[in-house]
Amino acid sequence: MDKTLTCDCGFIARAPDGVGLATEVLRHAWEAHGMPLSHDEALLLLFHAELAGATAIPAPAAAEKNAPRCSMPPRQRGA
Repeated sequence: MDKTLTCDCGFIARAPDGVGLATEVLRHAWEAHGMPLSHDEALLLLFHAELAGATAIPAPAAAEKNAPRCSMPPRQRGA
């Protein structure tokens, strides 16, 4: 079963393991939000999201909504 992490912007990162998920988070952070993360920073973000998800009350909808959420703000679009 794939691991998932949902960003506040709505993007859902999926991978078969934590290392792959960290790679997806790293890629998304750069491409969507212009945030350069190291692989270790991405792993730390996943760790924090997993801890928060373990104590959070799950959303009452699909399993996708029960995935831990990242704390990256949506990309600001310039005028």
